Amino acid sequence: MDFLKTKFEGRQVARMFLDGIIVGIFAGLISVLYRFILASLEKYRYIFFDGSTRAILAILIVFPIFAIIITKLLKWAPLSGGSGIPQIRGEVIGRFDMDENKTIVSKLVGGSLGAFAGLSLGREGPSIQLGGSIGKVMGKILKRDEVEMSFMVTAGASAGLAAAFNAPISGTLFALEEVHKSFSRFILVPCIIASVIANYVSYTIMGFEPSLSFRFVHYLPLNKIYIGIIIGIFSGIVGVIFNKGLVGSQKLYKKLDSLFVRILIALGISAILGYTIKEVLGGGHGVLEEIAKSRLPLMFLVQILVFKLIFTWTSYGSGAQGGIFLPVLVIGGVTGAIVYYIFKGQVPEEFYVNFVILGMCGVLTSVVRAPIMSILLVSEMTGSFAHLIFLTTAAMVSFLVAELMENPPIYESLYEGIVKSQGDEITEDNSSYKMYEYNVEENGKLKDKLIKDISFPVNLMIVEIDRGTEKIVPKGDTKLMSGDKLLIIAPKGDFYKVDEYFKD
Repeated sequence: MDFLKTKFEGRQVARMFLDGIIVGIFAGLISVLYRFILASLEKYRYIFFDGSTRAILAILIVFPIFAIIITKLLKWAPLSGGSGIPQIRGEVIGRFDMDENKTIVSKLVGGSLGAFAGLSLGREGPSIQLGGSIGKVMGKILKRDEVEMSFMVTAGASAGLAAAFNAPISGTLFALEEVHKSFSRFILVPCIIASVIANYVSYTIMGFEPSLSFRFVHYLPLNKIYIGIIIGIFSGIVGVIFNKGLVGSQKLYKKLDSLFVRILIALGISAILGYTIKEVLGGGHGVLEEIAKSRLPLMFLVQILVFKLIFTWTSYGSGAQGGIFLPVLVIGGVTGAIVYYIFKGQVPEEFYVNFVILGMCGVLTSVVRAPIMSILLVSEMTGSFAHLIFLTTAAMVSFLVAELMENPPIYESLYEGIVKSQGDEITEDNSSYKMYEYNVEENGKLKDKLIKDISFPVNLMIVEIDRGTEKIVPKGDTKLMSGDKLLIIAPKGDFYKVDEYFKD
């Protein structure tokens, strides 16, 4: 019996490897395609903002056309708006059932038009949704069941981020920490494989370079650790301001019934900023590089910070296709650069870039509330793992500040917003099942309880309990212990209730 089980698990792992490879290839390709399109369009964005009569006429004619196209795409594929990360999360837990083909088209076309027009949105969130959608496409082609399909969606999301940032470790961790919210052994294998394969695809096509050309050059002395603490405090506050503003902008936009008007307002703001402070246009990769390599005046940095915050709120709040990852990193880099001026004269200029990178890590942590992923992502993007002490300090202080200010992680807020606004897209399909793995926490409500005494919100089955080296087939009188990993199967349409129950 043990031999048969081992043989089955071996075949299952091999199948996960295969799924990870397939998803990684195609998710990597579509992510690189999106990245290439956005980079190409960015080169021609100047035609709208060169000050000529032709440019102004182009804005007056083309931007309304863009707004019409983006609006039609969003109505055609309602779950394709925004970054796509909350939608993938909802897909994985059975809350949403997105049309993967429509989502891919809408994300590619709508995201490209928004980027071309200069909206302050990034490619990374869309790359995650594109990758997850590809995972769903591949799952259907390979005729995988609902359980395996959710693994492939998560693996695709992992691959999308890995290819977008050339960051395979962060791609895997983000998928586990933010999308699946579980370090399940079932999802770990396809996520790692898909991320590495997608990263290989990205390197092969786009070149073997980190996502950012700047990096730590000099080590800050350990007696300067207070710098990491101060950057963490500032970036934690900025991250909370960002989150509150983003959610607030969505609420403000919802007072307008017309989606077309919302999109047109965002594009109109882009047109105005293109002639006043063009550094805040687009995701911000170029300006982040400039901030790191140049010593921009303090007041100019403050202007970039303020207008980047506001423009990202108005761009994302409109509902257009695009993410916040890169704008958040830009805001973080600017925050770090501003903090540098506080220490100017006390810290040599050679450490300036350290402030920029630490600010990126701090603000991202405050916004997303995933410190490990933030530390690894910034390290992979800059090509250096040699400054983990300072990165960790900035990240954890920022995390603490955001928690003390009682501000929820942004993707939780965005997910709840989508659930409220997209009622028609919420699935109630109970004809199929989903599988998930949950941990029994030390201070959780399930610890030391007998299974028969637990009132679950829906009919579910605990298939297996993983207790270290021991695999237990549960019975009613089985007592749950801290550290147990529960393998849960429940109807697809009810699974979000299960997820809420175990995460509460």
